[in-house]
Amino acid sequence: MKKITSLLLAVLLIATFVLFAVGSGESETKTIDPGNGTTEKAEGDNTAFPVEILSCRLAKDYEGKPVVIVKYAFTNQEDKAESFMLAVTDNVFQNGVGLNECIFVDESANYSSDNQTKEVQKGVTLEVEVAYVLNDTTSDVTVELTKFISLDETKVTKTFSIA
Repeated sequence: MKKITSLLLAVLLIATFVLFAVGSGESETKTIDPGNGTTEKAEGDNTAFPVEILSCRLAKDYEGKPVVIVKYAFTNQEDKAESFMLAVTDNVFQNGVGLNECIFVDESANYSSDNQTKEVQKGVTLEVEVAYVLNDTTSDVTVELTKFISLDETKVTKTFSIA
């Protein structure tokens, strides 16, 4: 296990170095707020952001704790097959505090995390669901997405009212 962790860390460090060496110019943070279920494209971008935030729903984990399941539409824009998990960093917050991803959701939620790791070819779109353990059942949930290991600081955000 230590060898695998060390290898992954080394690959991540090399990839980060290469990205910084290849990058040029300054990057500007852009925030895209999809609003009421729509997706807007970042001004000046050559391509759309690879993920659209579609919806969310409430459920319970295997212990009966409340979770929110966020549904995304992931479109691979790379020349090689890629998965949601390796293309996107997803952060979900309640009252400014990050929510932990939930692994085991109650069967009644009809939830499958399988698509998070499925690789798709360039141009293919796949719906992906990710569950997060809620801190409470009344505060809004804010979803923030960025590209994983990228100099592009484009961010997609959407806030859901769950009360």
